[in-house]
Amino acid sequence: MKNTDNSRKNVTIGDIAKAAGVSRTTVSRFLNGKFSMMSEDTRSRIETVIRMSNYHPNSLAQSLRGRNSMQIGVVVSDISSPFCASMVRGVGHTLLEAGYVPLIVDSKDNLELEEHLIQTLLCRRVDGLIVNTASYVNPSLIRVACDGVPVVLCDRYVSDFRFPFVGSQHFSVMPKLVSHLKEEGFCKVAFFTQEYHTNSARFNRRNAYLQSVGEIFPEENGEALTYVLDLSDNKNTARCIRSLLDSCAPGEVPAIIAVNSVTCSHISGVLDTMGLETPRDLGLCGPDDWGWDSQFSISPMQSAKLTAFNIRPGEIGSIAAQTLIQLIREPETEKQEILLPMELVIRKSTQLRQWRENHR
Repeated sequence: MKNTDNSRKNVTIGDIAKAAGVSRTTVSRFLNGKFSMMSEDTRSRIETVIRMSNYHPNSLAQSLRGRNSMQIGVVVSDISSPFCASMVRGVGHTLLEAGYVPLIVDSKDNLELEEHLIQTLLCRRVDGLIVNTASYVNPSLIRVACDGVPVVLCDRYVSDFRFPFVGSQHFSVMPKLVSHLKEEGFCKVAFFTQEYHTNSARFNRRNAYLQSVGEIFPEENGEALTYVLDLSDNKNTARCIRSLLDSCAPGEVPAIIAVNSVTCSHISGVLDTMGLETPRDLGLCGPDDWGWDSQFSISPMQSAKLTAFNIRPGEIGSIAAQTLIQLIREPETEKQEILLPMELVIRKSTQLRQWRENHR
């Protein structure tokens, strides 16, 4: 069966039944969630055919609207990241309190896998989706929303479609951070990031950095001071740090803003191997999205005394869940963009003036 727009429109329950080797009645039972009336093998075959044929048009959306399953699909880009772990905790707590069961899947930052997982969740008749998407360009997710499935985005946008969205106010905290670095006497500010072109959260933080540096360090070129890292390549990160240091005059000290806490911790480790110290040789700061850890101890950003702006992933997840529940109960609810403020916390890693006073 060809995966084209025309064939997708023409797929019928009869086509699904024929491909799966079952009756139309059995497919209808599947779409209505009557799984107890079929074997696990039959259910698996029908689910596979629906996924492979990209069958998620009105019939599936209607089955979603017809009777709630009280299950919500939660798609995260990387379950191993501290942000996603904390976000899932917030989502799960809120959904369970409202009587919904979260079905959590990890796309591993892979758009193709994300599309497959979403189709699997739809086949299991989730009432809606909370998505921390793998890609800014995501026509498949737009089609799902256009088919009538309630979708709320967390932290990462999708282009060309207005989804309900919950995230952070990147453009309000970045000028405060860059101004602080200027006041402390750092000669320039670089931005160290993982690949950002398809990740709207990283993309927006970079844009906020470029705007702030352009206003506060007008003599510097923020584009030239953006370094893209592979966190598995410590040697390349060391080369980037050395390049930044070599671009400074004798006695000058630069600063680095990292795109997220994982990148910040990575840079901190490389600085140790290079024998460099903050803030003596270089300032280091970035977002602290290790929200879940604060429930038990302190985050790596705190333990390393790194200046940070605090992101609230648990609260983002909780509000996203509340937004989706309202959308399910009131489908005509106006789509909202909710951006949470971030607190700037100054720590030792960027307190260059104090270090200089202590070492006169």
